Formats: sequence, C-alpha cells, structure tokens
Amino acid sequence: MNDFVPLSATLRQMTAVFMGALLVLLSSCMQEQHADPGSTFHKGLQRDAWRTMAAYDEAVLKHRETLRREIPPVYWDPGIQRLHPLKVYTHRGNLVAAQSAADGTEHGKYIDLPVAPFHPVSRWFSHKHSVDGFVFRPACGTGVFNYTRTAAPQFSK
Repeated sequence: MNDFVPLSATLRQMTAVFMGALLVLLSSCMQEQHADPGSTFHKGLQRDAWRTMAAYDEAVLKHRETLRREIPPVYWDPGIQRLHPLKVYTHRGNLVAAQSAADGTEHGKYIDLPVAPFHPVSRWFSHKHSVDGFVFRPACGTGVFNYTRTAAPQFSK
C-alpha cells in the first residue's frame, strides 16, 4: 500500500487548518474584552495617549482633519491636557507631549505605546545613544519617559 500523499495536498490541508485557527483567534480578539487587570496599558498616560491618537485618527478617517504629525488640542485626552503641553505630536508611532521649548531644545513626556514599532530606552549615557535628537530618562508611569530633544523639528500650522 502506498502511503505517499502529494506535497500539494498536504500543503493545502495545513493552510486550511492554519486559516481556520487564525479565524478563531481573530474572532475571539474582536469580541469586547476588558484590558487585562495585570497590564498597565488600560490606565495612566499610555491609555491617555492611545485615546488621543484614536480620536485624531478617527477624525482623519472621517475627513474632518488632514493627516499631519502634530495633533490639534481638540483631540487631546484629559490626561494629556493635564501635562499642559505646548504641542502634541507623534514620533515613530508613539506620542510626544512637548512641555517646553527654548533655544532649539525641547523637553516633555514621551509616551511609549506597546503597538508602536519603536520603543525608547533610557541608559546611563543616553546622550551617546540619542534617537532623532531624543534623549530619554525614566519618568513616573509605565512606558513614560522624560525627554530632551535637540534640534527639534519646526512644525507649520
């Protein structure tokens, strides 16, 4: 008896099983679920940053706003407003709340979002490892950094 199964048939079966498992996983993710109480993402500045970006993204998708890096104050979550930022903008998928700027140097809070492709790192000699002019220092809260940015870009309004 020949037990040989052509590779293409096996590949089709594996693909069907994989697609079925993926659909089950995606449908379970689509159901309304509350954040894991052990996670920090459902509270604090990360949550506020996420809400700010979501409100702005929704306005862009509904053509009420044009896409730009700086987020207008009308979309700032109350938690972001409490920082009293001069401006709020995105950097590599994260949210930046600039709290002061003078002589080409900017200071404020850099809020790392878990879904962003870039995650800042604070080191003893961070000034030697700056990223796009940013130097990071730990701040209060998970995923929140104090930053200094030299040669910060100028945004037109």
